[in-house]
Amino acid sequence: MLFPTLGTHRCPPTFALVLLLLIPLGSLGWLSGCPDPNPGDGDAGPSDASDVGDPTYDPWMVMPTDDLPGVRDFVVKRGIIHCHSPYSHDACDGAPRIDGERNEQCFDDVRRGMCVTAQDFVFMTDHDDLFAHYDFPEVLLFADGDELILRDDLPVANRINCGEGRSVILAAGTESAMMPIGLEHHVGDTLEERMTAYNTISATAIHTLQSAGALVFLQHTEGWDATDVMTLPIDGIEIYNIHFNMMDNLSAVASLALDLLFAPETLGEPEIGLLAVFQENTADLTHWAHLVGQRRITGAMATDAHQNVAEDILADGDRLDSFRRIMRWFSNYVLVPPGPLDDLVLKEAIAAGRMYGSFDVLGYPVGFDFRAETGTAVYEMGDQVPVGEQATLMLEVPEVWLLDPAGPQPLIWGRILKATNDGWEEVATGEGGITYSAEPGAYRAEIRMVPEHLRPWAEPRGDEWIVERIWIYSNVIYVNTDFE
Repeated sequence: MLFPTLGTHRCPPTFALVLLLLIPLGSLGWLSGCPDPNPGDGDAGPSDASDVGDPTYDPWMVMPTDDLPGVRDFVVKRGIIHCHSPYSHDACDGAPRIDGERNEQCFDDVRRGMCVTAQDFVFMTDHDDLFAHYDFPEVLLFADGDELILRDDLPVANRINCGEGRSVILAAGTESAMMPIGLEHHVGDTLEERMTAYNTISATAIHTLQSAGALVFLQHTEGWDATDVMTLPIDGIEIYNIHFNMMDNLSAVASLALDLLFAPETLGEPEIGLLAVFQENTADLTHWAHLVGQRRITGAMATDAHQNVAEDILADGDRLDSFRRIMRWFSNYVLVPPGPLDDLVLKEAIAAGRMYGSFDVLGYPVGFDFRAETGTAVYEMGDQVPVGEQATLMLEVPEVWLLDPAGPQPLIWGRILKATNDGWEEVATGEGGITYSAEPGAYRAEIRMVPEHLRPWAEPRGDEWIVERIWIYSNVIYVNTDFE
């Protein structure tokens, strides 16, 4: 979701939120002169780069992952972790059910959002108080034309049919006491058993969810006690969540709300509107540093889309908080073997930590690579370099997909960081290929950027929005550790 809402696992309303909810955004005409990415379509979506010669990047273009080079023995796939639908009580403008029936417009919107942003996968996380009431394959957002993924003759995931030969792998999950993703079936035969299973925090509960095919993450990591984060046998944590971003940066949210009300003409394009309020989730990153000093764990970027705040249509043809727009802003990239792709292949890569997160609102990254080398051996993100081996960490700084060489150029650089008791310590930085002879420890990489190439769409807020930004978070490489 774009701004905090009420309900399970949500924070109380604030002045900024109340103000935003009272603003009829469409009537303000935010950016009434901004272009429609699909003129005549009636709603926003990706630019069609195939219709023009030598296309160059703009904020509406969507990159298929087929345009990404392989990384050694892997191909790269992009997707969403943490998303809601009409099977969450607080999604769909607070009306996931209408007269007892599923909100079909919202159902279509979430499916369309993942298709037009060219996701390869989506791991849903619907709240248990609706999710637990409905069975597979309904909670897989199944519709005619889709292809169910079966295991033991039962539906465990869904290939959403996007048309033109494209599909998105969708798996179910729930944001309840914890956040199991990729559930292959409900835990519990009755509603009461399901609700108990999804609302229990214990090692036993985690193992039960894992036995149902799930990877168990902790959502909104900043809200968890450090002891629980360290001791629960979870598979991963969120290292960024847009909900906490907004709650922890209320001054920017309030400023945006006032500008929407009194000076909408001073704002840049809504398609890059995240830049107005973005900040890193430092509390989550600190939790992560402490955790990877003791065990292997995957970090994920959480979209947390609900489409439940700003229903008016803006001048670019889309609502501010649409599933499409939020899915376009950032995503997770996984390294998977070439060949057939299904939910098991994706979960194996995520569990292994072969994944990085990118804020695609700054542009799609092409050429990112973080690895460790020891002679002829190569270790990927999530891997452990064995004790006694001397490792060199290698970071390749990516480029922006289809960047116009004649236009403004971003300043891009990389950093290698080591986990410490106080958080993360930079050990190497540079603008090209970076190498670092690593001592024992846990290391991750970042790519940072000053996105000057976005200035034409940020004006008249260019000086405010075009500042240093995080672009990519890698997962961790463990050097000379022996974690289970």
